[in-house]
Amino acid sequence: MELKRLSVLLIFSLAIWIGCVPPMYEPPEAQQNTLNPNWENTGNISASFISTSRTIGVSANTGSPTFNVSFIASASNIDSLEWSFPGAITNDSISEVTETVEYNAFGRFDVGLKVYNTEDSDSRYYENFIEMYYKDDLNVGENDAAVWSRTGTDTVLADFTQPLDAEGNPYNNWIVVPYSSSHKVAARKAFENFPRNNLILEFDYKLERLPVIYIDDISITGTSLSSPTVVNYVAVADATEDDLRIDSPSVYPGAKRFSIEYDSIPIWIASRINDEFFEHVKLELPSQSDFTIRMVKEPQAMLTRLVPFDLDPTASNTSTPVANTSTATPSEDTDRDGVTNLVDNDDDGDGYLDTTETAANSDPLDRNSIPKYVIQHVRYPYNLNIRNLTIKIKEVN
Repeated sequence: MELKRLSVLLIFSLAIWIGCVPPMYEPPEAQQNTLNPNWENTGNISASFISTSRTIGVSANTGSPTFNVSFIASASNIDSLEWSFPGAITNDSISEVTETVEYNAFGRFDVGLKVYNTEDSDSRYYENFIEMYYKDDLNVGENDAAVWSRTGTDTVLADFTQPLDAEGNPYNNWIVVPYSSSHKVAARKAFENFPRNNLILEFDYKLERLPVIYIDDISITGTSLSSPTVVNYVAVADATEDDLRIDSPSVYPGAKRFSIEYDSIPIWIASRINDEFFEHVKLELPSQSDFTIRMVKEPQAMLTRLVPFDLDPTASNTSTPVANTSTATPSEDTDRDGVTNLVDNDDDGDGYLDTTETAANSDPLDRNSIPKYVIQHVRYPYNLNIRNLTIKIKEVN
């Protein structure tokens, strides 16, 4: 019995020991070289090349864009070669070291190269090596299909400006609608003969809050609630002590401020003030080859404000008579300055001529009633920045 138990134990231990022994190493089978995208063979020669361009932004919004790209084979020790440019227009020969081809459509294109000598051959093939896409220059004008046309409630060219670099040159593909454009601002552009499917509209935008604005003091003239002054704004860098300073609210309410329309249908809306950074937007467009894009900045909320007239240095006691009033007699001294109303230019002593107060509908005999201008200014000032607007073909995985 004990012998039987010992035999079972030895067999069980042997099984465990055999199970723990690693399998014998066998070298893997030699892998066969196959031509795959983005994979190059190894050998005595190596197929490689360079090109003048890879990503090409073209601003042609109608018809078929055209762009030439030159390629140079950099392989050495070769007897012959053959290029492959699917989707491009080539010349009769594709066997030269240097080749120039024409692309005339938006999209992504493969490029391949094969090289040979008497001993070996090699290939290199890249998928989506060349990309041609639409890149807008964001020029705004009139009567020109190649630029954005101004539309909406106002078509003032000053509604659209381009920032300048350190040398005073405008940045391409960057446009600003300033806060001073309080009305609705819109620009529209037509696109024709684009690929129907998988179009992606991309751009960066920023709704930039202005904490302080200045109003040109000379422009403040309104005296009626029915027709307040249309004020002129002054850049912060150019403001003087005479200009009226306006501090903006610290918090802006949520409201529709900027939108993108596709064939007059809104497809994207922005409201949040993001003054510290640009946000990137990526929109899939419907499947049409001809369409219009419209950029819209909504009207600004306006605030009516009463601004006191500047004190008149000539409002002093003189011998110039003033008009009689119904609330005081000429012999009275309303402001108690020792000069009767008959010969006092400023009866209530508030620093404004009686004639000025009468014209501005304030009471020349009430010190608390002073002449005021009526102005309107932007309540929540912000600049709209748009840049890097492109239309690309969606990359399909």
